[in-house]
Amino acid sequence: MRKTLLTLLLVLPLAAAAQDSAEAIVARYLRMLNPAALAPDSMLVLRTTITHNGTTDTFDMVRWYAAPGMMRVEVHHGDSLMTGLCTNGTTRFREYSTHLRWWNDLDSNSFADKMQAYDHRSPFYNHQRRGISLYYDGVTSFKGQKLQVVRTEQKNYYVRQYLFEEQSGLLVVVLEKNELPAGSAEPIIKLKPIDYKVFHEYMPYGAGLVPSEESFMRDGLLTIMRTTVSVEPRNNMIFNQD
Repeated sequence: MRKTLLTLLLVLPLAAAAQDSAEAIVARYLRMLNPAALAPDSMLVLRTTITHNGTTDTFDMVRWYAAPGMMRVEVHHGDSLMTGLCTNGTTRFREYSTHLRWWNDLDSNSFADKMQAYDHRSPFYNHQRRGISLYYDGVTSFKGQKLQVVRTEQKNYYVRQYLFEEQSGLLVVVLEKNELPAGSAEPIIKLKPIDYKVFHEYMPYGAGLVPSEESFMRDGLLTIMRTTVSVEPRNNMIFNQD
């Protein structure tokens, strides 16, 4: 599922259909991703190569998932672990500190906020608990296809628009605005919003789907992420040790 990116970003808004709702669009997308597709004795493993701005210098990210709520992510540059998050879903919430080169404890809410950036299930998964509000922003047109627009607002996060193909229901583009919802605090270190993020391909695993090729532009610099997917025998130690 490939798109012409620059053309896609120049779509014009059309009138919103009364029967459409942000919740229904997101629910349809989550049904296709099917986060609960894993068997109890299995875990989902995503291995991602991250390339910045056309260079040959890459980062490697591995993400593990197992029910109920077990998650781990590690981002490596060469032999160095740059970022890490890990939870067994109940009692253990840990983050790797690059400066200390050590794993530290987090509370569950801080862990959920940090893990959101790495979760293949998208910020829509458990969005109510995360404090994310959804709004329907109507329809845009691209090469005869209709794209439905859902806006998200979350305190202290940039406002985003998510564009879904009306026919397939898949998410294809994310646009980020340089604005924060009312009541948000300005960050001390303000990272510029992404100009756009594109989901080029989705890969099936059993009854689920995973975005397998993504790219995003921030401040004129392009990052490309390519992911392979495997389902492996469950190993609880991955989620219970540093």
